[in-house]
Amino acid sequence: MRKIILPLLLGALFFGCSSKNENLSNLSANAIHKKFIQAIRYKNIDKADNIYLELEAQYPGSMYIKTELLILYYAHLKNEEFELAKFYLNQYEKRYASIKEIPWCEYEKIRVDFLSYQNAYTNEGKILDIIKECKKFNLNYKDSTFIYEVNTIYVKALLTKLYLDDKIYHLYKKEGKIKAAQKYRVKIPKDSISPKVPWYKKIFYW
Repeated sequence: MRKIILPLLLGALFFGCSSKNENLSNLSANAIHKKFIQAIRYKNIDKADNIYLELEAQYPGSMYIKTELLILYYAHLKNEEFELAKFYLNQYEKRYASIKEIPWCEYEKIRVDFLSYQNAYTNEGKILDIIKECKKFNLNYKDSTFIYEVNTIYVKALLTKLYLDDKIYHLYKKEGKIKAAQKYRVKIPKDSISPKVPWYKKIFYW
C-alpha cells in the first residue's frame, strides 16, 4: 500500500507545484538547484519537495537530482517524516547507488524503520519485519562495515519483541485465556531495560 500512496502523493505535489513555482519554468538546472538549497537552508522542506519535482520535470537527467534526493532523505528523516524519507532513499538507491553504497542504503532503511517504531508494545508485524530485514542484511552483507549497527538494531528489536510478548502473555493470563497465554510466555533477560513509553500513551495499551 505504501508503494502506491507515496508516488500518488508526489504526483499530486507535481501537479500542484507548477502554479506555486511558475518562476522556475524558464530557469536553468543550476538556478533551480540554488533555489532548492535556499529552501533547505530556511528549513522549508515542502517547498524543497516542490522545487525538486520541478527539476525532475524539466531536467530529468540533471546531475543535481542525485544530491537533492539525499538531501531530502536527511531532511525528512530529521523531521521524523519516515515514509517520505524512505521514499527518497529508495529512489536514490534505485537510480544512483553504486555497488559499494547499497549496504549503506539497506542499513539506512532498517534504521528508518526502527526509528519509526515509536509506539512500544504495539504493531507486532512491524517489529517482526525489522527483525527479518536485519537477518537478511546479515546474510547478504556480512562483510559490511554497517553490520555492527544492524546487529545493534537487531538485538534491540528482539528485546522489544520479548517485552511485547510478555505484555501479551500477562494480558491473556489476566483474562483467563491460559492456553493462548502460553504461546507468548518468554524469559526476559536479567538487567535488561524495557522500552520507554510516555505516561500519556500507556493508558491506551493495556
